[in-house]
Amino acid sequence: MKSVRSKLIVSAIVAVLTPLCAFANWNAAPKPSATTASTVCTNFSGISFTGAVAPGATNGMVGTPQVGEIYTITVSGPGTGSFRIVGDAAGALTYAGPASVPGALSYAITASTTLSQGVGYYFDSGSGTVTLTAACVATAATPALGAWGIVGLASLLALLGLGFGQYKRSKEST
Repeated sequence: MKSVRSKLIVSAIVAVLTPLCAFANWNAAPKPSATTASTVCTNFSGISFTGAVAPGATNGMVGTPQVGEIYTITVSGPGTGSFRIVGDAAGALTYAGPASVPGALSYAITASTTLSQGVGYYFDSGSGTVTLTAACVATAATPALGAWGIVGLASLLALLGLGFGQYKRSKEST
């Protein structure tokens, strides 16, 4: 009787999980670990410089950044000033900041980001020599289970719990 019950439990697990695993796309080919960066992100480090800075100093990459890209600007002295990460040459659209020199700003492009001409920096004030380092990273989407994957996982846990309960009862009765 016990071996029949065990075979039924294993059969039920296989019968439930096999179609769910296939439908949930668990057998799919692996996806790349990072997204492809936009041209703006790829070339963003090109605006890095060491030199004199003054109010209104600006530079950037023209184009459309992609959702998930993270833009970082780090500025060090001996010069002084205040800077922002902006979306246009006039500094009208601010993504992050202001920050003082020395300092760093980062901005992640989201679905709700108002995109303008590109991404760059704008100095509201400044004097002396500074070193500006620009960097961009394209991040990957966070993997998650779909609805059927969650159903399959919940079913697996429930069936394993039932199987363990049966196993424990059979051990206690012997």
